[in-house]
Amino acid sequence: MKIILAQSQHIDAVAEIFCLAFENSITFFAPITQKVKNAMKDIFHLLYSVFGQGFFIAIENNQVYGYIVMADDIKRLWFRAVTSGFLRKVVVSTITGEYGLTLPMLYKVVRNKLLYFRFEMTTKPSAQVLSIGVHPGHYGKGIGQKLLSKGIKYIESLGSKRIKLEARPDNIPAVKIYEKYGFRIVGETKDLQGNWLIMMRERE
Repeated sequence: MKIILAQSQHIDAVAEIFCLAFENSITFFAPITQKVKNAMKDIFHLLYSVFGQGFFIAIENNQVYGYIVMADDIKRLWFRAVTSGFLRKVVVSTITGEYGLTLPMLYKVVRNKLLYFRFEMTTKPSAQVLSIGVHPGHYGKGIGQKLLSKGIKYIESLGSKRIKLEARPDNIPAVKIYEKYGFRIVGETKDLQGNWLIMMRERE
């Protein structure tokens, strides 16, 4: 199993893993259909265009088993989403049915993101683990830890001393892994689905 920088041809596979690993989170907003999967693919292609140097995958025999997206500066994502026309595309695709989302579904997503902005505003500026996921069929093989280690090394190579992430309180295995890698619980936030732990890794 190798941890390498993702390439554009890997992004669709990453989106598929996200849909499998976070099925409950997605279905809170909408059923997982091919149209919703296409929306996820567009989102991950956006993330790749912004954070390509911090976008790593776990791969073996040309099969992607996991991924991590490290954001050195989250503001770059919001800037690109606006200036690239991505947000306009999301709205148009929702209205035309291309993403299989209704306006009430989109409203829930937007409300959730507004709650996320509150999380951003109430924590110290830092790099962050924007998304990490492993194919459910390959849990327990240390893939997530290898990805996390690679992501931390990348951020620290940029000179950043602080990395944050969010974890659900009931995801105890993930919380324990994050603690193993130096993350500590520094607060809590909440979205439409429940509570999040805010965890921070700080280097002297």
